[in-house]
Amino acid sequence: MKRVLSKDPVTGKELYLHQNADGTEVIEQTQHFDGLITLNKHMNDQWQKGQMRGTQKHMSHVAEIPNIVYAHLIEKFGKPADNPKAWKQWLNDSENKAFRTGGGNI
Repeated sequence: MKRVLSKDPVTGKELYLHQNADGTEVIEQTQHFDGLITLNKHMNDQWQKGQMRGTQKHMSHVAEIPNIVYAHLIEKFGKPADNPKAWKQWLNDSENKAFRTGGGNI
């Protein structure tokens, strides 16, 4: 049996409780982020190579990652500052291109 524990219309997060036939319970968290993927695509389309050259901008926005995915990545890799190599590899992976907001590699 599946029961809704909470729904947040702002973040798109939903929390469910599954009660299995053997008496065990599983909590499932989901998040809808279609709007974020659309925004990322728009930002990626606006990106131009060399756009920061000659400016005082030393940091570039490279990705927008949904909270639920970010939490999973923290569990898997640790914080970005603690394991930058794994985070760069994940962000540069073509399967995760939808989360990137600019061209090139990190």
